[in-house]
Amino acid sequence: MSIWAGEIFVIRINAMKICLINNLYPPFNRGGAERVVENQAQKFMADGHDVFVITSRPLRLSSPYQGETEGYRVYRFYPFNLISYYHLSKLPAILRALWRLVDTFNFYSYFKIKKILRAKKPDIIYTHNLTGLGLLIPRLIKKLKIKNIQTMHDVVGVRPSGLLLLGQEKENIFIKIWTMLNRWLYGSPDEVHFPSEWLMDYYSAHNFFPNSKKEVIRNFPVPTADLLSNKKLKSPDRMILSYIGQIEVHKGILFLLNTINELRIKNYELWIMGTGSALNQAKKLATGNPRIKFLSYQPKEKIQAYLKQSDYTIVPSLCYENSPTVIFESLAAGVPVIASNLGGIPELVRAGESGYLFTAGNVQLLSDILNKLTPQGLKL
Repeated sequence: MSIWAGEIFVIRINAMKICLINNLYPPFNRGGAERVVENQAQKFMADGHDVFVITSRPLRLSSPYQGETEGYRVYRFYPFNLISYYHLSKLPAILRALWRLVDTFNFYSYFKIKKILRAKKPDIIYTHNLTGLGLLIPRLIKKLKIKNIQTMHDVVGVRPSGLLLLGQEKENIFIKIWTMLNRWLYGSPDEVHFPSEWLMDYYSAHNFFPNSKKEVIRNFPVPTADLLSNKKLKSPDRMILSYIGQIEVHKGILFLLNTINELRIKNYELWIMGTGSALNQAKKLATGNPRIKFLSYQPKEKIQAYLKQSDYTIVPSLCYENSPTVIFESLAAGVPVIASNLGGIPELVRAGESGYLFTAGNVQLLSDILNKLTPQGLKL
C-alpha cells in the first residue's frame, strides 16, 4: 500500500531547516514536478519548518528573481551552460549532447550550491529533478554529510531526455554508458521516493540506489470515488473533453487530434490547455474543426475552473508516464480520465470506476471509447 507525500512529512519531520532542490520552480514551469515541489514547500511551511528552495533561472532576467516567496526564500541562479534548462528546447539537437556533458559535470553549479548549503546549514535536503542544475549535486550532499531524500520523477537516470517512448524500449550502448555513469553519480541517498510502483521497479531493474531505502510516495492522494456509475454530461447538448499538458508529440496530442477528427459523434468540444514545440502541427491538424479550442498555457487556478466544466480529461501519452499530475487534479475535481495504459498511469486510473484505459497509440480503441460517449455517460 502506498502513501502520499503529505502523510510522510507530518510523521517524520519535527521543526527542521529543510532545503528543496529542483531544476525549475514557479513561475518557470515545464511539467508537473514543479507543482509537486511547490506544494511540498508550502506544506513544510504550514507545518512550521524553516524552508528554502534552490533552483535555476534563465540567463536574461530583468531582476534576479530571488527572494521571499510565501514566507520562504527561493535561491535562483543561472548554471553556466550553452542555454538554460528552461529554454533547452530552443537548442539545436546537435548541440544538446554538449549541453548534457556540461550539465553532468557542472562545477559552477556545484560550488554555487555548496556555498548556499554551507551558509544555510539545512538538516535535510529533498532533491528532485537535477537535470539543468548539474548531476554532481548528490555527490556534494554526501560530502557535506547532510541527509538526502531523492524523488525520481522520470527515467532520466537511464534515458538522457527523461523520456521512454513507446516502441523505443531497446537500450543501445550509449544508453548503457549513460546508465552506468548515473548510477555512480546518484549513488545511494538515504531515501529514494518514487511516485509510482512502475518507476521504482524500473530503477530497481537497472540496479540504481543499492543501499537506499526505497518507497512509493504518491505526489498527491489518489481519489477513490466511483465517477462513472451515475455519470451525466454537464451540458445537455455537448460533452467537453480536456487535454491539459505539453503540446509535444510524445504526449500523444497529435495522435489524439487525428483520432478526434475521425469520430462519428459531433456533439463534443476538445479544450487543449498547454504549449510546446508541436503547437503548430496541432493547430494544422485542427484546421476546419471548430469544436477544437486551443486555450494556451493556463495557471493552476484556471485549470481548476476549466475542469469544473469538463466531462472527461484525456491523457493520450505515447511515452511511459510516471505519475501525471493532471490525473490527480482531474480526479480530485470529480472528472473521469481516459488515458493510455503506459507506465504508472494504470496505478491511478481504475478502469470502469475513475476512468478508462486504452492501449497507447491504438486509434481504434480510443475511438471506440469516445464514440460511445452519450448524454447518459459512457456505455460499454
